[in-house]
Amino acid sequence: MRFNYSAHLLLATLVALSPVASLVQNPQNPLNDSRYNQQHPRRSFLEKSVVGTLLTSTFSARAVPVIVGGGSIVSSPIHAIAAEGSSTITQTVKVTPVAHTFVSSSGSNNVKASIKPLRENDATRYFTNARVVHLFYNGDTDKAIQTTRDILQLTIDRKAGQGPGVTPGTVHFLTNNGDGMIGPNDDAMYSNIQGLSILKDPSLKYALMNLPVGDVVFVAPKKSNGTIINGMLVEQSALTNGLEVGGMKSGGVISCLINGPKDPESIAVLDGGYTTSTILWYGQS
Repeated sequence: MRFNYSAHLLLATLVALSPVASLVQNPQNPLNDSRYNQQHPRRSFLEKSVVGTLLTSTFSARAVPVIVGGGSIVSSPIHAIAAEGSSTITQTVKVTPVAHTFVSSSGSNNVKASIKPLRENDATRYFTNARVVHLFYNGDTDKAIQTTRDILQLTIDRKAGQGPGVTPGTVHFLTNNGDGMIGPNDDAMYSNIQGLSILKDPSLKYALMNLPVGDVVFVAPKKSNGTIINGMLVEQSALTNGLEVGGMKSGGVISCLINGPKDPESIAVLDGGYTTSTILWYGQS
């Protein structure tokens, strides 16, 4: 396999600039394999020579954006390599008064990624067991605020009632994640929700340092930028805070898409290696 020095230079630079550095520093990464270093003795020289210089990538894989501090975006060849050849899967979601909450899956064992109806009570269980819930929304902001209020109240009630599969704890709402992303985050919109804790911490990382196990933090809703951008933000959040992405285990980072595209519009269930939000919630107002 021909060693691509231009691509490697770009990779070294991005490692210095973004939270995905932990992926490159992983001992399991092939770039850290001693055999690889022996085959390419210029590797260490190249890494030391690159200081804040961005070069044009010649990766054959499609680069996707990484959201870094302050809301700025750079390309990530790391995820692009993993996602090379991955297809985009779209689906229409039919919303009814009965079916207005859904769960998404990335697909496994040759099962196609999909979005399926989920009972409202089961949707809130995902929230009660998460450590962090990022909220994204489409459409009207006022409707998104009302749906967010409904989600928060139902999650608080579910936490209080506990029951099978529910992790007890407090529901918190963080108005500022320190990422420069704009959304309806005025705490006055949510401060009258009974049982809700409003956080004023400067960042999610700082907030999590002081919260006991079992508590969940909802991050104020942000305008959805599509499956890839939303997915990158969630992935970065998990990396920054030492958590895992997904709702299969308690204590992870998940997201909820509020009032997303619905029939006849389609939604990208899987795009660029990223799955849409774990929970899709459509307001009834």
